[in-house]
Amino acid sequence: EFRRVLFRSTRKVNLEFVAKRLRGEIEALARVICINLDCSLQKPEGLPIAEVDSQFDELKSKWAELNTTLAEIARLEEELS
Repeated sequence: EFRRVLFRSTRKVNLEFVAKRLRGEIEALARVICINLDCSLQKPEGLPIAEVDSQFDELKSKWAELNTTLAEIARLEEELS
């Protein structure tokens, strides 16, 4: 029982670090996307849409990973309480 609790606690801490990393990566991507779509910096026809599209795909992937991670953290918290 102790080993199982220790494993779950360790797993939860690791997932919390993953969530923190993902939040930072998502924030950075969102900032870059906003800058790339800023029409005060360049004309609409000059916007790097292909690059932003790729960045947005990466953003969606990280967002999905974050939500999966948060769900796993919540499940572990419930098991540990």
